[in-house]
Amino acid sequence: MENLFKNYLDNNSEIEESVDIKDFDVLSLTKRSRYTDEIVESAMNNIVVPFPNFTSFKLIETKDWDTVDDKYGDSYQLYIHSLRFVNELLTTYDSSKDVKYIDKARDYIENWIEFTTNNIGSNMVWYDHPTAQRIQVIIYYLYLAKDVHEINENQYANILKYHSQFLAEDKNYRRNNHGLMMDRSLMIFGNVLNDDAIFNIGYYRSIDTFWHSYSYTGLHLENSPEYHNMVTNMYIELQKYLRNSGKTYGKTIVALLNRASILKNIFTKPNKIIPSIGDSGNGVVKINKNYENFIDYAAGLSIIQEERNEYFLTFISGYASTTHKHIDDLSFNLFYKGKDFFVDPGKFSYSKHPYRSYVKSFKGHSGVFINHTNYKIDDDNRFRKKVKFDYHFENENYFLVKGTNNSYDEGSLSRTILYLKQHQVTILVDEVTAYEDISVLHNFNLHHKVETIKLNNSSYKLVNGNESLILTNHNNIAFDRVIGDKENEPYKAINSVVFNEVVETTQLRNNLKYNTNESPVNIFSIVDGQVDIPIEVHRENRTLYVACDDKKYTINF
Repeated sequence: MENLFKNYLDNNSEIEESVDIKDFDVLSLTKRSRYTDEIVESAMNNIVVPFPNFTSFKLIETKDWDTVDDKYGDSYQLYIHSLRFVNELLTTYDSSKDVKYIDKARDYIENWIEFTTNNIGSNMVWYDHPTAQRIQVIIYYLYLAKDVHEINENQYANILKYHSQFLAEDKNYRRNNHGLMMDRSLMIFGNVLNDDAIFNIGYYRSIDTFWHSYSYTGLHLENSPEYHNMVTNMYIELQKYLRNSGKTYGKTIVALLNRASILKNIFTKPNKIIPSIGDSGNGVVKINKNYENFIDYAAGLSIIQEERNEYFLTFISGYASTTHKHIDDLSFNLFYKGKDFFVDPGKFSYSKHPYRSYVKSFKGHSGVFINHTNYKIDDDNRFRKKVKFDYHFENENYFLVKGTNNSYDEGSLSRTILYLKQHQVTILVDEVTAYEDISVLHNFNLHHKVETIKLNNSSYKLVNGNESLILTNHNNIAFDRVIGDKENEPYKAINSVVFNEVVETTQLRNNLKYNTNESPVNIFSIVDGQVDIPIEVHRENRTLYVACDDKKYTINF
């Protein structure tokens, strides 16, 4: 296979190029953290830690750049060729001015150049994410090295120009967070090279990606609170960069970015941990908690919350992008009195490990599913709305939201969540329309610290520490209790609370069979302390009758 990188450098070696790096052109890929010293110490001894807590490897010969680790899948090579560990050396030099660190950084960069010009390498050498981030690392090195090393400026300019050509090609671009990384690097390199054409590709493409990636509420559409925070911070950083170079994204985008930046105060749990929706980890976030109820019809996210007893519920129904999306529609998370009770299973990693397949699948989510299969997720849902929120309503007594999933050919599903404010009672109304004979799973995925105590066939007490809730099936259908098994396939009831690790948990399930044209309704309640809450449903006029303490409610759903 032809080595395009080597050919480009050979063909352009006589063309004089120069770079002009200003202070504001340096956007360090990493900041000093509790992992920096370990990564740097290892790198000084030819041991590479591609990403914090990843397994290390020895980089002695150029072929070692091809090192893989099945535990991490493509992520391992991705972070190796991002030169993330080299950036840690540069930040250490930047703070200490000890030249041994920048000398070592130069050695790694030159060794990478030798490897890449003489080897085809893995598919992660020329991939959007690492290619974009390498530009940042190399520019950072050139900026720091100008008074320390003799630099072949022409060679490095051509290396960066080849990177920019790759990043500028539409066939390599996707309108997601990786695409924004590419645009950021093009803007920086366009300024460094004084090339408006390169800068403008990144600038205008990032604007297009912004409008593709954010909803009308300011919520990022990649189905993950963690990625919302990351991408929003990237745009805010880029707006600062643009201002330093005399440009801007304009008032409209800046205003929506300001809204996006404060949404974390709404969607983060009261304990300041991000809910594990989609590909989100359990990261702690600095917030000023806002208990405002929230719904975004484009993103398919609803949040019902109240400061009293730290009640926090998320409900998923719909999406506008398949990026970081799980099979999680009509599922919910519930945090109460400082404890997690119902949770999504987390992301595990981005590898092809069977654990990753499990946590993305319907099996790990507290939702409603047909025939024990994953429905198809499709980018067309942005327009076709097979999965969506139908409506929501709020008054002083309750908050109600209904979602529908029409992704299955065999039947239609909907779930209505009703929150009675005074009593802090949560009611789920699950409706099924069978187009043929089907089985339907009502799944409840619990936090791994939740203990289940059977009260009767259709009620379980859920205990987490000193707090408890009671889950009841009001159709008097017995729950199946599923004990976690992470050792044997098919895996059962596992959550990922730390990257690349899983823990066993417990699930409660109803597996029900229906005949063609049946349209059953199943009702569940989640309460603190009271088991018997009378609930009646009149489907003909879509009315719920609920009695709590001395109050009776008649609610249209």
